[in-house]
Amino acid sequence: MNLREIFRLVWSPKNSDDGERNGNSPLLFPRTSVRAPVGENEGFSGALFALAGDSFQYLIGLSVMGLANMVLMPLYTRCLSPGEFGIYALVEVLALGLIAAASLGSGVSYLKWYAASETSSMKKLLGTTLWSNGLAALLVGGFLSAFVASDSGVRILGAPTRTFAILLLPLILLEAEQSVFLTHLRACRRPVAFSLSSVIRLVAIAAFSIWLLAFLRLGLLGLFLGRVLGDLCGLSALIIFSKSEISAANSWRLSLATIRYGMPVVVSSLIMVALDAAGRYFVNRYNTLEEVGHFVVGVKIAGLMRILVVAPFGIAWGGLLFQIQKRADAQFILSKLTGYILLLAVSVAAILSLLSPLLLRVFATPAYEASLSVIPLLLLVQAMMVMQYPATVGIYLRSVTKWQTIILLIGFGVDIILNWLLVPAHGMVGASLALLAAWVFMNTLLTIVSQKYYRLRFEWKPVGISAGIWLIVAVLQHSGPLHFDWSYFFLRGTACCGILLAAGLFLSRDIARSEVSFQPES
Repeated sequence: MNLREIFRLVWSPKNSDDGERNGNSPLLFPRTSVRAPVGENEGFSGALFALAGDSFQYLIGLSVMGLANMVLMPLYTRCLSPGEFGIYALVEVLALGLIAAASLGSGVSYLKWYAASETSSMKKLLGTTLWSNGLAALLVGGFLSAFVASDSGVRILGAPTRTFAILLLPLILLEAEQSVFLTHLRACRRPVAFSLSSVIRLVAIAAFSIWLLAFLRLGLLGLFLGRVLGDLCGLSALIIFSKSEISAANSWRLSLATIRYGMPVVVSSLIMVALDAAGRYFVNRYNTLEEVGHFVVGVKIAGLMRILVVAPFGIAWGGLLFQIQKRADAQFILSKLTGYILLLAVSVAAILSLLSPLLLRVFATPAYEASLSVIPLLLLVQAMMVMQYPATVGIYLRSVTKWQTIILLIGFGVDIILNWLLVPAHGMVGASLALLAAWVFMNTLLTIVSQKYYRLRFEWKPVGISAGIWLIVAVLQHSGPLHFDWSYFFLRGTACCGILLAAGLFLSRDIARSEVSFQPES
């Protein structure tokens, strides 16, 4: 196989069904090659392995996309002061919210319409989505640029921002259009192109950022300019990979239909971004930009768990949930999975928490050491974000997703009230506690509502083991001053191994016992 044929496999469209039906398709990832449902006669461990396999399938591409921020953190924290990093954090969360709004829910609606479309109408679907999302991005991006450059924006953000404000419009436009192409590649089942375009974007952003920040010393202007130039490279790669499927065709009727379908997703996405943003703005309101910088470094380090666990698991869970539902023993499997997910999420959060001083040295500088006070709390937030998936089983299986939006809105209100009460006295620790309490509250409400529609059995053993694991973390976090000596590595390394051993022993024994008592439908 020559180089030209390899590239053809990466970006060739997966819409040719003739070769697939004849069994001689030249395509590396044909669109019809979907994972088979969990079989009725598979054992209990088969369902678990299916979930793990689906999660790993999405891990690589999603990790590369998420690592873009993590890889650049050492550069940002070394080239920007904590105050400048705080400004970036405030503008970033605004941009993320507007990008979510500009997507118009296409991450869900596009997949639905693509699956139902004939081959001849797929170009129109892609063209329509690019037009509608592009126009929305121009609108919200223009608003953000104008706001950040205005006197009100400078006053709210607490620092001069006009130097980079104009770059926010192309930033939002480029990232909104990239999200359309990435969704298209997911719909076509082209993970090679998906991952490769993410790598190109990451490398480009890193290269431009190093040049503009480390060598030219352009500060925040260099940060946002590097992001825009990297996004331009990433979008160019996506256009090349999808060149045969791009069309200027547009259907306003189709656009309105997809927007109506996707708007509830936009609302939920905006609430999630608002939950992330609230703490930053309360800390900025009652404290300083430097503390915002410390807080967001903690958020970014805790975000490792989102990259490695929350995002890939969430995508895999959505597909497997409805496959498991078809089994007669679905409630047994889902009840067990709920306990396992809790234990695994808390274990990962605990290990990353114990390693947080080391992670801080890798991704930041000693100037951000204050972040260590909030990283454990923010990792628990990530664990609670994982638990929202089993907490909403009944809501999704019975198609009553309106409850999720209502509960997220209530949880956002709880977060605002707790931030107002806690941040003036406790700063970023108060903001972290407010976010954790809001997620615990939301998961509790989601579970109560979900149980009314689809009852699962509650198991105490995973809860008890999870509580014991976190007790170990709490003790070690307050075991004395931080020194990177042999005792630090011995104590925390031993604790990490102990956590892995405890979780592994419980899971292996419980899975073995469940396999024996498991009675799949014959």
